[in-house]
Amino acid sequence: MIRVLHLPDNIEKRNGRMSVIMSIYRKLDRSKIQFDFACTDYGFENFEDEIKELGGNVYKIPSTENSFKNIKSMVNELLKTGRYSFLHYHALSKWGCTLGIANKYHVKTIVHSHATELSDTLFKSIRNRIFSLNIFNNGDKLVAVSPEAGKKLFIFKKYTYIPNMINYKKYAFNKNNRLNIREKYGIEENDLLIGNVGRISIQKNQEYAIKCLKHIKQSNFKLMFVGDADNNQQIKKIKDLVLSLGLDSKVIFTGMVTDVERYYSAFDIFWLPSLYEGMPTVGIEAQANGLYVLVSEAVSKNLDITGNVRFLKIKEDDIENWANLTESLVKTVKSHDVSAITKIENSEFNSKKVIEQWKKLYEV
Repeated sequence: MIRVLHLPDNIEKRNGRMSVIMSIYRKLDRSKIQFDFACTDYGFENFEDEIKELGGNVYKIPSTENSFKNIKSMVNELLKTGRYSFLHYHALSKWGCTLGIANKYHVKTIVHSHATELSDTLFKSIRNRIFSLNIFNNGDKLVAVSPEAGKKLFIFKKYTYIPNMINYKKYAFNKNNRLNIREKYGIEENDLLIGNVGRISIQKNQEYAIKCLKHIKQSNFKLMFVGDADNNQQIKKIKDLVLSLGLDSKVIFTGMVTDVERYYSAFDIFWLPSLYEGMPTVGIEAQANGLYVLVSEAVSKNLDITGNVRFLKIKEDDIENWANLTESLVKTVKSHDVSAITKIENSEFNSKKVIEQWKKLYEV
């Protein structure tokens, strides 16, 4: 059996890269390939129970103790057992400091790029570039979720492009889900609901979405944020902006939910104004539901699987464009695109194709 030690930084359910890893993990023949995870525990809801049910192990370091020394010590202890064929590092995090340890024990390393920027601030970007320098000497296989993510992290080095995969049929439009979710949050039948799914954070740029909502002229539009915040300061800042713009009756914060697939059916259109992304799984999920997706130009063009994605700039001067296009699309499109699932099945995002690419990574 091939055993892989994954380093995803954390195994939280709100972590997009973990959603992708788990989608792969569930479909693999686990008698041939098995996953273990070494990660930081930040205290949020995670996949630990499911990983153990699937036969994997989880090794955690509390967030208060995740020093480079402790991370190296844990990975060293795990790799020296000789159980692992591959160390799969999902960049970027502190855990990348362990790549050299893998070489010491003759464990092959896979470095996986998931983002088109190194961070959301200049200081963190410089820091993360320094952190990532060791991948050029210690990365045996380089992988990216989009061409843009590959070029950003690996620069001139050759990498393999493997698109993200989800269980897209799980996200298909469901009328009962639409009625139930809208009733739960007091969304009227004639209300037009804009959806955004993901962590409330600087990277996801929810602040821009709120400003765009303010410029929509129709009075029956509402905006729903599905997901929790990176920290209390971030959610307070966003909610203060909502209040200052007089939008408190039009913006809904659901917090963390465990049945996010049901929420897409409640939306009439989906917004993703992120500052950067690799290949956002929420954008694929929204398309699987048949929604039109308005997305930042910072996101890979490969995201447009169904023809229902529109890429827009996210400068202050472009806010009016987001508002106008949203109103126009919602008027034109009367229902969710029922052909979306077929389009995904016929694309490079087809789950069987992606699974085969992952198996090839592990030389199975």
